[in-house]
Amino acid sequence: MKLKVVLSILLCKITCAVLRVFKKGGTSLPGKIAMLFCKDILKYVSANVKVILVTGTNGKTTTCRIIETALENAGINYFSNKSGANLLNGVVTSFCLASSLSGKNRHDYAVIECDEAALRQVTKYINPQVILVTNIFADQLDRYGDVNNILRLIADGINNCDSPICINADCSLCTHLMALTKNRTRLFGVDVKMPDTHINEQNDVLHCIKCENPYTYDYVTYAHLGGFRCDNCGYRRHKPDVGAVSVKNMDVTGSDIAMTVDGRLYDVRVNLPGAHNIYNALAASCALNAIGIADKHILTAVSTFKSGFGRMETVKINNVPVNIILVKNTAGFNRIIDYLFLVDDEYILCVILNDKPADGTDISWINDVVFEKLEEINDKIRYVYLGGSRAEDMALRLKNVDFDMNKVSVAKNDATLVKTALEHNIPIYITATYTAMFNLRNMLTKKYSLTEFYK
Repeated sequence: MKLKVVLSILLCKITCAVLRVFKKGGTSLPGKIAMLFCKDILKYVSANVKVILVTGTNGKTTTCRIIETALENAGINYFSNKSGANLLNGVVTSFCLASSLSGKNRHDYAVIECDEAALRQVTKYINPQVILVTNIFADQLDRYGDVNNILRLIADGINNCDSPICINADCSLCTHLMALTKNRTRLFGVDVKMPDTHINEQNDVLHCIKCENPYTYDYVTYAHLGGFRCDNCGYRRHKPDVGAVSVKNMDVTGSDIAMTVDGRLYDVRVNLPGAHNIYNALAASCALNAIGIADKHILTAVSTFKSGFGRMETVKINNVPVNIILVKNTAGFNRIIDYLFLVDDEYILCVILNDKPADGTDISWINDVVFEKLEEINDKIRYVYLGGSRAEDMALRLKNVDFDMNKVSVAKNDATLVKTALEHNIPIYITATYTAMFNLRNMLTKKYSLTEFYK
């Protein structure tokens, strides 16, 4: 067995090194090769490291970045799957690269982003210090099915181990995990309605998961998140252990909130904009508090963390700010539109829509995005460039909401899209689905010398 472990790790490291020489990333294939030689290699390379596992539909990467920043502040040695390769193969790659050939990990902690469906595979081999569930939204319905199936997948993963869990108190689906699992639970959430929310969107979770009676909401933050309760059976939101008791300001660079941590009250600036990043900050704070990280390190992380690649990432190209934002479902795109309301100056909007398996082959979710609201900020949108394999579908969607199509054109490839957008010499906001973002990021790295995404 020891020989298998050594061979498995060695081949993983060699494969990754070769792939990165050729600028291929090397995030998933090395892990797949490692498991060919030792199918349970993850059990060995994770044995002596404390793992913080982050799953859920939206916000995993940004939440991990906040956790990592707090660990750095606390002087704790850690590694993470920074590239966002969050299926089993990618997780195995990250652990093998962080281990010696004997399988001993060189770090005290691992911060691991994990796909919802992959959670039950990963927790077969890892018993984390804590499992954090950010939220559950409709996402990649061709792969996951409905939201209740996503809930079951996450519950199965949690039930593989005895780890404490941190879950979103404002998500009626997440809260139900307390009934589906026996693990010790901590909650995070927002106690008040968000200010300046421009999107009134469709609620995908209208009925009580216990008795199917319609929910009543005392307030809504966005989508189905908020102060839910069932007046029939009594199922309701619980008071969070880590919460935002007020949201004082939301602007283009971040938000000012009053946050409680086990009853201790702090004023803190969340270092990225949008309601979703307030939730990401609370989620990370809850997990960090659960493993005993001091409040001062948590607060500093929330106010200073940097975005992950493609998650509100801003790069300068020819002195033009280019903002790259991953989008993969209705709830996420509505948050982007909400954010665009905060932008004061003119800008170029780009949407790159793919339908590969990693994106979700069913793109019908764009029909539920509230693109009608773009009309209210039409004066700030100088032009819209569309790209990706389903660019024409995106153009049709904009046409159906009576957006000014004189401002819209379809680009033949990413390089053309970016080059043409840069010619306007004003800020650019690029929203891209998962594979589209990787393709875009690779193109920008080669053409404009950006840092490799896996770094």
